[in-house]
Amino acid sequence: MMTDSTRSARSIPSLFAALLGLGLVLAPRLADAAPGVNVGGKVGTQGAQGSASSSGKKKPYKFPDRIAQGNAITLLLPVQVGFVGYLPRVRIGFQYERQLYKAHWAYIGVAGLFDRAGWQNFRLDKCGLEAVAGACDRGTVAGFDVYAGYAHKWFLKERPYLVPIARGAIGGGWWKYPDLGGSRQQVRESSWTLNLRGGGGLRFFPILDLGIGIDVNVVLGFSRSTDVPLAPATPVKSGKFLLGMELLPLVVEYRF
Repeated sequence: MMTDSTRSARSIPSLFAALLGLGLVLAPRLADAAPGVNVGGKVGTQGAQGSASSSGKKKPYKFPDRIAQGNAITLLLPVQVGFVGYLPRVRIGFQYERQLYKAHWAYIGVAGLFDRAGWQNFRLDKCGLEAVAGACDRGTVAGFDVYAGYAHKWFLKERPYLVPIARGAIGGGWWKYPDLGGSRQQVRESSWTLNLRGGGGLRFFPILDLGIGIDVNVVLGFSRSTDVPLAPATPVKSGKFLLGMELLPLVVEYRF
């Protein structure tokens, strides 16, 4: 005959078995109903975040749907060449641009002119100082130019981050020919020029206020040079038609 204590001891395993079965039935339902829990995912205040969402693809980069207007500062790192007449080949410039109205802009700029060249590059028939020991060598050319002009910058509705540009400017410059160690390297001492510059380019803005691009300009004008021969040592002025081109392979524009 079983006592009450024996019956209680035998009923404990049955009770555990019943609770285990009930837990297996209710666990999936409780997991689905829990707002902050997702099996295999993350737990957080923003709700369930499954492993599929955490390993999803990143959104593609979106180009700006507008660009800054009003003012711009531009760094110009071009190369220029003279087809008729001589131009120093390296031209590093800074340019300030101001928006007048919509696509209409005005700008001013200044540039440093540099080269490493000799009398053959300067379009001279000869050095002119052959009797001077150590003359007629290549040397450093250095100078500057200033300019001002107008630019038309188109707005492309479908691609506002691309900005085609047409521009025209008037300017002038001056440069000194090689004069190393106090001894001139050729008869020509210096030149100055007045010219018109016209052309255009393209800007690409990956972000709102910073763009990169390229410009090409034609240079049309005249130059005036000073030559000082050995004897008589009297300066001689000469003028020449000037035709050249600016190739600006690296232009950086910051708008604000």
